[in-house]
Amino acid sequence: MGVLSKLFGKKSKLQSKDLASIYTLSIDEIFTIKNLGCSVVGMVRGADIRVNEEVDVVDANGNRLASKIKGMEHPKVGNMDVAHVGILLTNIEEKQLHKSDVLTNEKIN
Repeated sequence: MGVLSKLFGKKSKLQSKDLASIYTLSIDEIFTIKNLGCSVVGMVRGADIRVNEEVDVVDANGNRLASKIKGMEHPKVGNMDVAHVGILLTNIEEKQLHKSDVLTNEKIN
């Protein structure tokens, strides 16, 4: 079963949330910014990602790591309130993440 199937396949366990407000970001790059923390880069699918929003990073086995959006940036635009490229995460380290992990705001009960 793929990551997205694990995320969205068990609808009875998912919190009731408007589908228009759900997003995923498949992680393409992971790095640490000195004195700031772990940052991930990827393409957002679905709703916009916002600063201070609680998120989960889901690996290929469906394991989840809780985090929060600390900041975001687009290399050509600079700091933004809505992300389309780079996400700075809290309470998570680079070594805990892998390329193709998925960042999402969808929560499972």
